[in-house]
Amino acid sequence: MRKPRFRKLHYVFCAIIFYSVMKTTELKAFFSEYAGSFETGDADVSRNVALKHDHTLRVAEEAARLAAAEGFSGRESRLLARAALFHDLSRFEQYSRFRTFCDAESFDHGERSYELVREKELLADLPEEEQKTVLAAVRFHNRREVPADLSCAERKILLAVRDADKLDIMPILLAHLREPGNAAIVYGLPETGILSPEVGRALLAGKSPDNRDFKSSLDFLAAKFSWGFDLNYGWTCREFLDRDYMGRLRALLPEKPEILDDVLHRVLSYLKKKGERSC
Repeated sequence: MRKPRFRKLHYVFCAIIFYSVMKTTELKAFFSEYAGSFETGDADVSRNVALKHDHTLRVAEEAARLAAAEGFSGRESRLLARAALFHDLSRFEQYSRFRTFCDAESFDHGERSYELVREKELLADLPEEEQKTVLAAVRFHNRREVPADLSCAERKILLAVRDADKLDIMPILLAHLREPGNAAIVYGLPETGILSPEVGRALLAGKSPDNRDFKSSLDFLAAKFSWGFDLNYGWTCREFLDRDYMGRLRALLPEKPEILDDVLHRVLSYLKKKGERSC
């Protein structure tokens, strides 16, 4: 028979888990309803609202797997779940207003998602420090570089969201390459088959190309090789290798320029080394 003290702790633990599950269900329902509010009956809008809605839910699943694999605490896992669910909250407004997912032609979707989460008070049930942690992950998940002045807690959740986001975007891009049809996925860029010199130089240097240098869909897609150098957790690196994301991407791109073969070799070598440790 349990002693009273341990019985009380057991009830408290169960209450916390129950609240967490109920809150997650409630927030997912809100998210789906919010996404649906941008439906207009236009087939193009519907397709891209669904694209980002389903992407977000899969990112949340990838984030949960990452948290389990990397030994996140229960609290960290819950904060990561919030950040993953809201990281792309502004994408629906973005496509509805501008018919593009290109931030340079509309708005910074990380910044706007951050604003929406605050405006709608979606973290009101959390302590202030936890709110800051989630908001930082939402706000900076799409930046080329991670801000240097983040707290350890903010950095941990942000890096996890960035990894989970990339894990789900890759199969979306691979599917598009096999069956092109939704130009919004590649920002509406033309298929010239030519890699811009600026993009090539950045890739060879192991850096993320500047979106402003993209002149073609090849620039956009080839730039994703740089994601291999921007992964943070060992588990994510191993998943990229196990799913052969980079190899499959190279196989679906033009044989030329050969520079991409060199980039692929460098990325795979990096992932193998990084996969042996974590951030």
